[in-house]
Amino acid sequence: MQFKIFKNKNLIQGVSNASFGSINEKRSVKFLKSLGYKNISPKNLVWAEQVFSSRVHVCLPKDSGKIIKEVDGLISNVPDQILGIISADCVPVLLYDPKQKVVAALHGGRKCLTKGIIKNAIEEMVLNFNSKPKDILVGIGPHIRACHYWLKEKTYQNLKDTKFEKYFIKRKNKVYFDLTKLAFDEFLKSGIKKKNIEDCKICTFCFYKKYFSARKEEEFPGIYKEKNSRFASFIGIEKKTKTAIDRI
Repeated sequence: MQFKIFKNKNLIQGVSNASFGSINEKRSVKFLKSLGYKNISPKNLVWAEQVFSSRVHVCLPKDSGKIIKEVDGLISNVPDQILGIISADCVPVLLYDPKQKVVAALHGGRKCLTKGIIKNAIEEMVLNFNSKPKDILVGIGPHIRACHYWLKEKTYQNLKDTKFEKYFIKRKNKVYFDLTKLAFDEFLKSGIKKKNIEDCKICTFCFYKKYFSARKEEEFPGIYKEKNSRFASFIGIEKKTKTAIDRI
């Protein structure tokens, strides 16, 4: 899957699916090449360790081919450096500032979102690259939606009586949580224009055969060939090939 909002923006971008298996380096390269990005290798990829934090790392050229420890978000303006986020219910978020040529990839787990990872990422883009929130384009990938994301008792107690209680949806004997609405609200509060946000509108629980769902696997063990299966969301700035005139 690729986001329409990033089309014709000189970007490397896309979200893998279950047909590529649970994602790893080799499968990542295979997936990206299937989208037409032929000159890709593991050395182009940068991964966040994903520790359910709000920390975001601004990548340098030397970070290519590495896993950045203790962060859940990555930002880059390095051509051909591809940022990768894995997920299986959490909200994968891709961002692009077409004016300053900067990309970001965020792991929007519930803890990451409530700790403010979206606000932190946009502030880092503004601080380090002079981005303006009104210019930033956003792609929200497949994740578990309010239709199926019910809260376990401990999580419910932790969120009850906080500002995040407004994202509760009570049905029968369960309390559901709207991750999508939370992400949208965080973007809008940070100055992102609503028209610049593209939500794929895919629920991983509903479409668990195409996009892995940890909650679905928890409820129905053995539904996937590999345990703890994950798909990945990628974004990077594609290095322009020089024309014959440019090389003269």
